[in-house]
Amino acid sequence: MGNVVSTRGARALAFGLAAGLLAPMAQAAPTPPSDTHWRLANVAGLDSIDPSITDLVVDTEGNLSGVAGCNQYRRPLADDGYGELAVTRKSCSDSQMEQEAAFLQALEHTREWDTDGERLLLRDAQGRTLAMMLEPITRTYHFDCQGQSVVFDVIRRGQIRLSVDDETVLMQREESASGSRYRDEDGEMTFWGKGTEGRFTRDGETRECQQVPPPDAHSIND
Repeated sequence: MGNVVSTRGARALAFGLAAGLLAPMAQAAPTPPSDTHWRLANVAGLDSIDPSITDLVVDTEGNLSGVAGCNQYRRPLADDGYGELAVTRKSCSDSQMEQEAAFLQALEHTREWDTDGERLLLRDAQGRTLAMMLEPITRTYHFDCQGQSVVFDVIRRGQIRLSVDDETVLMQREESASGSRYRDEDGEMTFWGKGTEGRFTRDGETRECQQVPPPDAHSIND
């Protein structure tokens, strides 16, 4: 398993977690900020974690989703808080399942969200910190699709967040004979890319795409 937080890093994160207990932040709220993406940095009950396998996506309506460690999860925002937590059912390594269980337990008991710049703390009803998350570094790709700007962020392996006009959607990777092909949940949008070339389809209309600056943009297959 890669990217496991080291003992030294775990101590630093634990210190930050403890500091959060002693000094509640000014931006506490019953829901996390919308249209954000976070990656797990520490969770109660575990000395070390793998930050690459657990994340939290908050969409524009405040609904929660992500990968808990092995399985995908969703939790809709309701009028009186968050609804039932739905989780897929597949089995992974013991360490992944242990991290997943700890994170889902923290998520189930979270009643307050504290934000402080790039840090998000999950707190229970008594104000105790259950987990700490950080905003991850994402790769952003810019394409010119026959005069239409298409931008997407790789938010986790196999999933992108694509923005076109004033619309932002999550898209899942599908099998493709070559390149990378992504599709939205409703099947109304697809994006296929290979190297610096792409093809964007929305509502039956297809446009050929070419990757464009900024200069630090990466090839889609990096």
